[in-house]
Amino acid sequence: MSRRSVGCRALFALVAPLLLLLGSSGCKPAAPGWPRLAPKPTPPGRWTEQTINQGWITVNVGLPHHGRAPYPVVLSPIVPDRELLSRGIGVVRWKTNWSIVAAVEAFQKPKPTPAVPAVPTPEPVGVWMLRSERPGIIGRGYFRVITTEAHKTVPVVLDYIRRMPDVDESRIAITGSSTGGFTALQAMAENPSIAAGVIQVACGGYPIFLKSSSLALDDQEKYLAAGEIVLDDDYAAELESIDPLSRASNFPPRPVLLVSGAQDRAIPAACVEATAARFSEVYEEAGLADRFKWVEFEDLGHKMGPEAELLILDFLEEWLVEPREARTAP
Repeated sequence: MSRRSVGCRALFALVAPLLLLLGSSGCKPAAPGWPRLAPKPTPPGRWTEQTINQGWITVNVGLPHHGRAPYPVVLSPIVPDRELLSRGIGVVRWKTNWSIVAAVEAFQKPKPTPAVPAVPTPEPVGVWMLRSERPGIIGRGYFRVITTEAHKTVPVVLDYIRRMPDVDESRIAITGSSTGGFTALQAMAENPSIAAGVIQVACGGYPIFLKSSSLALDDQEKYLAAGEIVLDDDYAAELESIDPLSRASNFPPRPVLLVSGAQDRAIPAACVEATAARFSEVYEEAGLADRFKWVEFEDLGHKMGPEAELLILDFLEEWLVEPREARTAP
């Protein structure tokens, strides 16, 4: 007998038990104690990723598997992607690569001058991104970041997605919560092509916000003059030029949903009420009172819950998905 025959028989002896286990009558259920591996979840949409604007912005776009293109989309969604995609609404998220921006800015900066003796400064005021050297410029850096995002980044993202054949450029909405809500407000004021907006726990009336927010001056008398906020003249003018309340007439006829929590100390009631009052006024003047809606949850603060999520989904579905006649009817 040849070595090759012996080798083949030995190999058969090894694999025969395995063949018997598999059985000849089809696949058998897994034995108890040997759980099946769960299949990997399939993403609910068709996703693409693209870096644009010379590498400064990375955009992710998810479009539904079902329905007929072109699709409505939501920029920076604050509800689950899966919920929007299941309703036939696409999602758009982006990330600004600040490390690249910072590197370019550092390269462009002039060489530092010799150091001079430090001058004592007042104790900083505010917390988080609103922290500032003194009350007169409270939150200036924060609002400059928001303005850059709303006035420079969002238009670039809009220009990119409008060129996608499967996106309906007449049905692009934007949503935002907290800092994202401030960005969404300014983006809508700046970009008339945005068809609808949802603003959650954010507001216009920037001086009111800075005076009363727990993140800013928190209504502390030591920072106020006769109970009023006093900002540097140039900073006050800067805020006036970007404040959504001073640009409220830019919003109609586009539908807007404002969502807030009565117990929110970061976004004080005074600035939310001022925003609701001003927007109600301009929408009523335009004969479109039904296109601005303010919902306040009495028992909630800065963090919203499932009721708010459902409210937002219904609003977006009403204005982005339902027949065009319903959206354009006077």
